[in-house]
Amino acid sequence: MVSHIWFFRGVNILNVQDIERELRRYAARACHEPAHRWVLTVARNYFLGRLPDKDVDANFRIVSLTPKKDITAYIQMEPERLPPWALAAIERKEAVHWFDPIQPRRREFWNVLEVIMLWFNNWKPEDTRLRRLDRIAFPVATNAAVLWYKDVSENIWHYVTDKPVLVQQYEHGFFWVKMVSALQFEREGRLMNHCVGNGSYYNRWRMARENEYYSLRDKHNKPHATLEVSFDSSHPLVRKGSVCQCKGNSNRRPDKEYQPYIRRFIEDMKWKITGDGSHID
Repeated sequence: MVSHIWFFRGVNILNVQDIERELRRYAARACHEPAHRWVLTVARNYFLGRLPDKDVDANFRIVSLTPKKDITAYIQMEPERLPPWALAAIERKEAVHWFDPIQPRRREFWNVLEVIMLWFNNWKPEDTRLRRLDRIAFPVATNAAVLWYKDVSENIWHYVTDKPVLVQQYEHGFFWVKMVSALQFEREGRLMNHCVGNGSYYNRWRMARENEYYSLRDKHNKPHATLEVSFDSSHPLVRKGSVCQCKGNSNRRPDKEYQPYIRRFIEDMKWKITGDGSHID
């Protein structure tokens, strides 16, 4: 029998526990404790008492004891499933609302909450806003988070902190890194205008680890050459590598000024060259 009740704009919510369970899922993703509390207090109170009509219609159905033609707005329940207070409310012609817990993430409120959590998680631990987070109303957080997310979407590389594994460093600020994440592969492909970022190379590295991918960067972290190195299946400590691809921008031969760093890196790592030899001095 359902026993939870919340007065919502003068009507009753039958299954508050389902709402709270969904909110706890979002709160669990918070990187900061104040953000965790914000979801369970500010966001909860907003959902239970201040939702716009469109979100009410999207998340709630009205409980009825008899079948209704409009199946999206009503849900039929047997009288024995309802607590006495709900039956009494229906008898008084009051609305009893039931939160629909099926696929809530497809609804606008929960998508907005997802963006707000991403925004909160992007804050640094020393951000002074965290101390006053409980004062930020849900609509205020919504507006700020949506604007932030729009800026991130339009200027993604301003927000990416690309810190792949540093392998070798040379004079004049040049260095080699090993790419180990999908975002690092994607960044390399976009800035170098070749296909290392299309997903297949990252999946090849992730699944088998028999091929590794390296990027030559300048002091501004801009890539100038990409290497694919294949390894034999011997023990990791003694396995031998061979360069099978060496690509500059748009799959061209890397520019002459970067060739000394390419040759030096290959020799330092004691790799053979089995592919793209014409791209390497």
